[in-house]
Amino acid sequence: MRKIKLKKISLMILISTFSLYAFAGSGQTTFQYEHNWKSMNRIHADTLKLIHKTDDNWQYEFKFGVNEGGGNKRDVLYDDMYGGSGGVVIQKIFGLPNDWGALIPALELGFGKDLTLYQPGLKYSYKFNSDWSSSLRYRYEWKKISQAERYKIAKIFGNEVKYISSSNTGRHRLDWALAYSGIKVLNLVYTFNYYIGDFTNQSYKALKNELAKNKYKAYNNKKTDYEQEFKVTYNYSKLFRPYFSISDVSKNKTTDTRQAKFKVGFNYAFGKSNNTESNFTYKTYFKYVHNYGLRSRYHSDNFGLHLDFDKQGYLGIGITTYNQLKDRVFFDDLASNYYQMYGGYNFYLADNWILTPNMEVRFYSGGGYKAKSKENIPHYQLGDVSDSQRPGMRYAPALKLTWLSDNDLSFYGQYRFEYRKVSRNKREDSVQGYVDNRSRNRFDIGTHYVLSPDWNIGYRFSYLKGNYVLQNDRKHDYQQEVDINWQATKDWQINFAAEDFAKKVHSSARETKLALGLSYLF
Repeated sequence: MRKIKLKKISLMILISTFSLYAFAGSGQTTFQYEHNWKSMNRIHADTLKLIHKTDDNWQYEFKFGVNEGGGNKRDVLYDDMYGGSGGVVIQKIFGLPNDWGALIPALELGFGKDLTLYQPGLKYSYKFNSDWSSSLRYRYEWKKISQAERYKIAKIFGNEVKYISSSNTGRHRLDWALAYSGIKVLNLVYTFNYYIGDFTNQSYKALKNELAKNKYKAYNNKKTDYEQEFKVTYNYSKLFRPYFSISDVSKNKTTDTRQAKFKVGFNYAFGKSNNTESNFTYKTYFKYVHNYGLRSRYHSDNFGLHLDFDKQGYLGIGITTYNQLKDRVFFDDLASNYYQMYGGYNFYLADNWILTPNMEVRFYSGGGYKAKSKENIPHYQLGDVSDSQRPGMRYAPALKLTWLSDNDLSFYGQYRFEYRKVSRNKREDSVQGYVDNRSRNRFDIGTHYVLSPDWNIGYRFSYLKGNYVLQNDRKHDYQQEVDINWQATKDWQINFAAEDFAKKVHSSARETKLALGLSYLF
């Protein structure tokens, strides 16, 4: 019997793109952290990834970026942070006969605060001998601008004219790499990237009583750009591999100025998943959930990877998106909302008691926070109308206590402190006014009951108390949720849920959010 309740998390279109039998077998999951800094811009940023590789050569990568210094302050490290772009990459390695190398098709789906990215590609790799190898890769990158950022209004000879101000873009990306592994503890790689792009639809800028066409610029007022990188990886062990790289990149779109980009990071592999012979066993899940507000009629999604360390603890990464238009499902007009990392550790106490300190960190990209009117503010805040969704972070440490009444029934209580830090240069706008950092206390109680080997049900009640208005012009609120989980097969679990929460900050109106999700055990 599985006692761990599988949280719901998201991703539908990629399941339809790649056949379901692609998810098969065990494999290895790797955590990657990378910090980067540019020599002339002097802006710091980070990238976090969870990567799962299966035994049959499929790879699933979930990632997101974090900007530091508010995105525009130089030499600021690990302060004023907010979400950048995020997404998922799926690829498959096909070995060619007679040692002719391998073909690796891939698809990336990415999100930013005001765009969706689609990037299919194909890579060919060839190994000359035990020390030298090379690869050639082509990718086509298409960026679709969200509804909120696509249009503007200008006065032309006294008349208001609505026009397209931001174009979708298409970019061809070609890269060549040469790798050397003849030194026992080092891997050396040189990579050259070439880009050529253009607008895929026309956009304009407003001048005095006229609209002028925008021109696509990548580097030095041209449609092309290039980058080159030299990377050194130190093979400290089979599981831990730090690396450093230096790249030659462009500084801006209108000059020929170049700058150096430095990256330092590491890959940590958790060993073989589903390996019962190891002392460090874990299972890796893909999770997805789709949400729908019955009254607001807006959709949102959450998806990512979740690691369960043999019920000793857990670690996960998640990406949350929302649709800016009512009654639109999946990718019609998506933008990123926030990215999250979370984890916890279980201490098994006497008499069936479990104490779980845990932590969740969210990085908000700011997607959709610029509401055009106060009436539009709540629609993208499905389930959390008291939060402005402006760029920034949320730190949420918690302590959970669970009592296992018997094999089928458990109860829990949890206290969580949530601190919301808003990016300094995004704390004020003309619609929502000034929003400062804020905090709230959250108290959860709940139960989990196993109805049968394949079905279980849960209930949660939450009370929230903050130092800012949460609902009905008050600084306290409540939420409640019922969820039902069906173990359809050994590997697939289907999740259903309904949640009651505040609909607006300045009224007593309530909203019901329905959720349909799934979990897959690799």
